[in-house]
Amino acid sequence: MSINALTELLREHIGLNPESIGHEAIEQSIKRRMKLSGIDCPVNYFIKVTDDPLELSSLVDEITVGETWFFREFPAFSVLQKQALNRRCNGYSQFRVASMPCSSGEEVYSITMALLDLGFQENQLKVDGYDINREVVSKARKGEYASISFRSAMPDFSKHYLKKHGDGFFVKPSVKQSVSFQQANLLELADHVEPGSYDVIFCRNFLIYLDEPSRRKMVNVLRHSLTEDGVLIVSRCEAHCIGRMGFQVLDQDKSFAFSNTNKNKNTNKDALKCDSPSPEKSLPKALSHTLSAEKSRKQGLNHSVMNPQNQVTTSQKKAIFACASRQKSTLAFQSLSDELLQPVADKDNASEWLIKDCKERLYAIEILLNSGKLEQAISACRQLMRQHPESVDVQFMMGVISEQKGECALAYRYFRKVLYLQPEHHEALLHSAMVCEQQGEIVKAENLRARLNRLIN
Repeated sequence: MSINALTELLREHIGLNPESIGHEAIEQSIKRRMKLSGIDCPVNYFIKVTDDPLELSSLVDEITVGETWFFREFPAFSVLQKQALNRRCNGYSQFRVASMPCSSGEEVYSITMALLDLGFQENQLKVDGYDINREVVSKARKGEYASISFRSAMPDFSKHYLKKHGDGFFVKPSVKQSVSFQQANLLELADHVEPGSYDVIFCRNFLIYLDEPSRRKMVNVLRHSLTEDGVLIVSRCEAHCIGRMGFQVLDQDKSFAFSNTNKNKNTNKDALKCDSPSPEKSLPKALSHTLSAEKSRKQGLNHSVMNPQNQVTTSQKKAIFACASRQKSTLAFQSLSDELLQPVADKDNASEWLIKDCKERLYAIEILLNSGKLEQAISACRQLMRQHPESVDVQFMMGVISEQKGECALAYRYFRKVLYLQPEHHEALLHSAMVCEQQGEIVKAENLRARLNRLIN
């Protein structure tokens, strides 16, 4: 009996594709658990794992150390808010969201903050996080986070829901009231979740770690758990897989968001009529000044529109539609990207502005990328690269754009430069591994994932 038998056991139990994180990384995790258990022989450890559910769970915890942070990839939260407001306009009494897997909870709390800022009350929300790793679920329930969990720019409204504690922050009780966390094997979740339980599901950077049969099983879990016109949000690198398995792109502006059925093509038109209160919700602090004119409209929506029975009256519906339909988010985002890509040579404090301008333009390029405007994104990013040739963020963005175009070799060269400039860039390691896999360079991909696993651990 070898380590391979234990690897196959993990494949059967959680659907793990060993190539996704590398055989070396899996072997190291198994050996760490063997040492902690006081067992030297793989055969004896295999017997223990198969006889002791707690040890199997501990082994899974060792291997599935996830990584996330607050408001990771802002455009996803814009889609969330639009769907939530559409539901509220149509009289739904409760909006339900799931994070699968939820890791240490940052995504769940980000979802809840974004919805509370729309004016939802705690009893009008249900946000559930599921993860197989006991340790991260325990951390999520505590809601205490260090600075590394805030590596993205945070929206202004988030400060109302966080309390400073030492070098980090606590999530306030008002956010926790709508949230629940459960340890669960996601592949078996359909046996425990009612059909159509969620209006939106976030399932990002999970399918890439599964083998093909488990990936299909997970897609069935997602389809089972979503409402008929629900929305599934995945990572960009998983979009092609989801599209092949029967989900439909929500609209051309958001390549990472999918509808459960073709029916949502019609409901999406309704969603545009009752849009999110402002793209400002989805922007970093540095961008909020560009939409200051929307603040009065935002304030008008920050109060709950529900009556005590959680029902929306006809007059309230009209008020919401009149307020929210003044500006469609797609047009607003396009306008924002145009504005941020304008030349800024006349700005004062040029050196300070260059840093700020680079970040803002990168965000505008991301808007173009999410809207499917690849050529415009490439042109803008190349121009920015000439101004900031050693910028890690610009090099990474060019890699992401090249990856989305299907130019894997070119994408890998950009990611490799990012790793030369910043060897511990987690996202570059992950994307490098994925493009290597697409090119059939499995050994190289395994080595990259092993590096990432060592950094996370």
